[in-house]
Amino acid sequence: MKEGYNSVVSLNDLLIKANIGVTNEERDVPQDVKISFKLFYKDRPEGCKTDNIEDTVCYHKIANIVSNYCKVNKVSLLEYLCFELHKKIREVAPDNIKIWLKAEKCNPPIEGMLGGACFEYADF
Repeated sequence: MKEGYNSVVSLNDLLIKANIGVTNEERDVPQDVKISFKLFYKDRPEGCKTDNIEDTVCYHKIANIVSNYCKVNKVSLLEYLCFELHKKIREVAPDNIKIWLKAEKCNPPIEGMLGGACFEYADF
């Protein structure tokens, strides 16, 4: 956990289809991308006491924001995708929450590549 923060909400490996790639041909075919994020709270969310979804950041809402962005946008770079998704999440997350986000292209077209390629971004 990040120093100075006592609570974390995370979503790991949300698998979505995204039109991503350097060439037009690569962007024309949706590819598997995994998105993970962590929201770091300085103070525990009120939802810990109230059991009310309105008193925390809803990870389902953020998953929908991420999925919808990827459905309607074509991007060239993981770096751009990750930063744009971070901005979208920032729009719904309170200012006192720090965000870490990872975008991973599951099967990049690189001969001999056994794993994915990823980019991570955080606002701390």
